Amino acid sequence: MYPTGRGDQGGEDIYYSEYKNGKWSQPVNAGPRINSAYKEYRPILPDLSNFSYHLMLFSSNRPGGKGGYDLYMTGLKERW
Repeated sequence: MYPTGRGDQGGEDIYYSEYKNGKWSQPVNAGPRINSAYKEYRPILPDLSNFSYHLMLFSSNRPGGKGGYDLYMTGLKERW
């Protein structure tokens, strides 16, 4: 699960929680690799089983985009 909320990095941050042994873990801030001093939200993890990376798409109003909220992508070799 990847909710968003007021964050440690600033603005709105993306958090993650793992489901283990029938319980959800406490939400953990995804950190500065994803979150910035601006707002990040609406994370999406597409199921791309034939792709070599696990991707996350999210929107943010951080500087460097085209304006307003832009889409960003990040990926990891291992699961989030």
